[in-house]
Amino acid sequence: MIASRGYLTLAARDPRYLEMAVDMALSLRAHTELPIALAADDALADVARTRYAAAFDAITLVPERFRQGRALKYGTAEASPFDETTFVDADCIVLGSMEHLWSALQTSDMAMTGEQLTAGEDRNHHGFSTRRLMRRFELDTYLKTNSGLFCFRRGPALQIMEECRDCYVNEVLRQLRWTTLLGRWLGDEIAFGIVGGRRKLGTLPKPDAMYWPEEFPTLDLSRPTKPLLHMLWPLEPHQLEQLLAGTKARRRAAGLPGDAEAHWREESRRLGRLKRLRRKP
Repeated sequence: MIASRGYLTLAARDPRYLEMAVDMALSLRAHTELPIALAADDALADVARTRYAAAFDAITLVPERFRQGRALKYGTAEASPFDETTFVDADCIVLGSMEHLWSALQTSDMAMTGEQLTAGEDRNHHGFSTRRLMRRFELDTYLKTNSGLFCFRRGPALQIMEECRDCYVNEVLRQLRWTTLLGRWLGDEIAFGIVGGRRKLGTLPKPDAMYWPEEFPTLDLSRPTKPLLHMLWPLEPHQLEQLLAGTKARRRAAGLPGDAEAHWREESRRLGRLKRLRRKP
């Protein structure tokens, strides 16, 4: 018998993430009856309680030791008020039910979007060869993941997330920090991949719930074929307008204040800049 189960999102450092978290939560409410919680730093938690309490069923704090660098998501297990949690990034819009993802916790304490790779399956992960990462960190498998969507059982995940934080601070940053000069990205997913390989963490059911950038050109938000849009890549102008129309309508229906456009337009511009940089020779 599950004592509690719910969804969790995260906002810290930048008010834009709180605004996106509100829009994500409102989009998610159309597809679940489970509670939705926000984990935040002190400043944004205060704003959320004052302005956006109606968007969340609980507002908790990310523990201080997870607030440095890219370690925020490792604090979600401790911050979650639920026994079983599905984490959804703030920069997402939910387009359909994701209730089927809970089945992953029947066989895994933690399950992430992605795939377990062996040395024979070399992939690019944020500029790194997964085979070389496996060799450097002496892994049999590597969990190539996107950390925008994952599930966990809180009790076991507390230790898993501590291992991820320790790996990030004491292995990834110490051994790989210099690689940022080569354009590689040292986000939370590298430590998730290493610890996920060591622990053989589970993966969420296929097909993947989120749209990947190569699928964006054919995306129609009025007729989605997947339940989660994660803003990994800039939308086309007409797609962005579809997204904005939905976020504004949901805020009006919920009686919530705030500009439902500025943060998404800024995010789209930021992604556009990244796209142009990646296309440079």
